[in-house]
Amino acid sequence: MEHLKQRNINFLPSSSFPLPSSFKYVSKLQKYGFRLILALCICLLSIFLFSPVLAEDATSVKAPVVLNGRELLEVGPWGNITAQERATFITSTLESALAESIEQGKPPEITIEPSDRGVVLKVNNRFLVQLTEEDGLNSMYSEVQAQMWQEQLQQGLDLCWQEETPSYTSSAIKKLIFAFVIALLLQGGLVLLFRYILRQKIKNPQRWHSSQLLGLVLLQVGVWATFIKYGIQLFPITRAWFYEAFKLLDTTFNSRMFKLGEESISLSRILAIALTIVALWVGVSWFVRILKSRFLSLTEADRSHQDTIAFFVQYGLLSIGAVLILNAGGVDFQSLAILLGALGVGIGFGLQNIVKDFICGLILIVDRPIKVGELVQVGEFQGLVQRIGTRTTDISNIERYIITIPNSRFIEGEVLNWNRSGITRVKTYVKLPYGTDIDFVYKVLLAAAQVEHPDILRHPPPKVKFRQYSEDGLQFRVVAFICDPLKQPKVRTHLYNQIERYLRKYGVEVARPQQDLHLKDLDPEIYAWLRSQTPVKYRPEPQETPSMEPPAIKEEYDWEAIATAMRGANGVSIKDRKFQFKKFKNVFFGSDAVEWLMIHERATREEAILMGQLMLEQGIIHHVLDEHNFKDEPLFYRFYNDEIESNLSTNSQTD
Repeated sequence: MEHLKQRNINFLPSSSFPLPSSFKYVSKLQKYGFRLILALCICLLSIFLFSPVLAEDATSVKAPVVLNGRELLEVGPWGNITAQERATFITSTLESALAESIEQGKPPEITIEPSDRGVVLKVNNRFLVQLTEEDGLNSMYSEVQAQMWQEQLQQGLDLCWQEETPSYTSSAIKKLIFAFVIALLLQGGLVLLFRYILRQKIKNPQRWHSSQLLGLVLLQVGVWATFIKYGIQLFPITRAWFYEAFKLLDTTFNSRMFKLGEESISLSRILAIALTIVALWVGVSWFVRILKSRFLSLTEADRSHQDTIAFFVQYGLLSIGAVLILNAGGVDFQSLAILLGALGVGIGFGLQNIVKDFICGLILIVDRPIKVGELVQVGEFQGLVQRIGTRTTDISNIERYIITIPNSRFIEGEVLNWNRSGITRVKTYVKLPYGTDIDFVYKVLLAAAQVEHPDILRHPPPKVKFRQYSEDGLQFRVVAFICDPLKQPKVRTHLYNQIERYLRKYGVEVARPQQDLHLKDLDPEIYAWLRSQTPVKYRPEPQETPSMEPPAIKEEYDWEAIATAMRGANGVSIKDRKFQFKKFKNVFFGSDAVEWLMIHERATREEAILMGQLMLEQGIIHHVLDEHNFKDEPLFYRFYNDEIESNLSTNSQTD
């Protein structure tokens, strides 16, 4: 199994024990805050995408006049000529006039000339455009509109003429080189900062280190994106290419793909609906999680009842929200029902299994009963989850080959997930001959299992069970608990080595298969002769108990040592804290104590919480106001010894 862990180092914990949730309260706020920000961003993006999808008549929409990637103005239709045709004519005329002006060495000039049919704009005495009512203002203010257009066109032509000169090109290249040097320096500084934080993360892993590293990577991408955009805007040809690419994307997203009832459906509308539904899913999941942890837990109802209520609330809100989003997006439900009905008929004939696997894949991705990097067993196949696709899931077997399994098997069948429980049992079996002292062997095996190993948890402790009477002897089972299921072979080998060493040390023999030869059907004389030649031991003699003392067995909880370590230099953070304008002396957080117990006592989170509750029941610690049992929350707890010492120091100062 070791090679599987090496190949999946990004998906599995780097430690053999559960990674402590440092600063659990802060990490929860970070997680919920990130999801809230994500939901808000998706909603804003959805509003942005919803806005440009209003269908407009091609004969009434305005078209921009673009020169070297700059929009100078917008024109409307004129008679039978569409706005786009007018804009194309104006653009080509301006480009031609600009080329002639470059040859002549002076910028083109825009002039206004009145005519019988209205106001006309000319460039270098060539007809450019005649103003119409669709261009923005009515006929009473056509001269004002003409002057505004003249200024806009003249300013744009002057800029374009200047950008075509060699002096501008030389200046632009210098600016680009200077911007590249600045971007390179910023990139170097960010890389050095990235490496510094990465070293800090390796020395002392904290959750916010990953957020800082992600932020630095985004900053690096932002630096180069800003440099590229600045370089594109410097040169006319690259600016024009960028504008055409942007218009192509805009046309692709906002063009009508099909009609659903009376509504025109575009790609941007589909994307907006999808993103809004994702935001709805994130928001509802967050709300339901708070509902379960903060409100339903106070009802003290059965856990299954709480889960049922949360399930109906979640999917009820999702259903109502999806209907409202589709309605706001202009989806015609009658046409949608017809489309889904026709699609269902086609699915029913030939795509049942594919659609079943696809829907199960969506369930795996959304509900996440399994995750990438977890060790699972589906039927006769066992391995690490490598990829969860929409139709199939890949798992890596111990024999180094990939197994592709349909997603429906993970939903419809039984799946054994070694990682989900957070704890794995490693079992070893030993057979000892009849007549062995069971109590003595129990102590020997338990002492062997309690030998320190970095992958074996102290809490829950190893256990020894007398299983059954077998044909070969007495069968015992030794169980140890670990967190990383990939360490099973390694820990099992360790247990067998220690069991063998302790059995030899205390003189306990392992049972051997008994081979009896029954000679009842032979002739009595031959049977008597065989007995005289080869004596046979038909029954094993009882094994004498060794005279040496049995091994010492460690107690599961040494409360005095645990309390001393928790109050020591490397213990929990004990200091004076304030809450609601009140100061509490020598207190620590319950969540910090759970984290400390998980690391130093090698306990699971559940066992650490249980140990804290036992310490509270035995009078070692207590809640400062005696209002709570021990909880994995930022509640104030205090050692009774610290409270006694604090009271004694206070009394001595008073005296």
